[in-house]
Amino acid sequence: MSVINKMVAPTYDVLEITTVATIVAIICLTPFVVASWHSTLGNVNFRTFSVWGSLLYLGAISTATAFVMWNRGVQLLNAASLGLFFLFQPIVGTLLGWLLLGEQITWFFILGSLLIAGSIWYSIRFS
Repeated sequence: MSVINKMVAPTYDVLEITTVATIVAIICLTPFVVASWHSTLGNVNFRTFSVWGSLLYLGAISTATAFVMWNRGVQLLNAASLGLFFLFQPIVGTLLGWLLLGEQITWFFILGSLLIAGSIWYSIRFS
């Protein structure tokens, strides 16, 4: 996706690229959701505010904002350099879970973070 984004960046706006990518994802993934609806979402009460609020947050704030920012970053930097920042996602997600939700930081997280940081350092240093 980052390579395609970089190729069409001179022609299309970041929001257009993100919108088209989202529409393609919806078209491709909807059959799988419909096929497993009863086993996965059959017991969810979609009439509650907490469900709609969660969907709105995950869709509009968390996902859409992140994709727009990512696609803008791809336009400003080369895809190879930007790809290194993608590795920070699990670290940021876990730290936000710890900060906002009180989740525990384990030794596996610390080890994984060190491995991620080491791989980024290695890629920058020896590329």
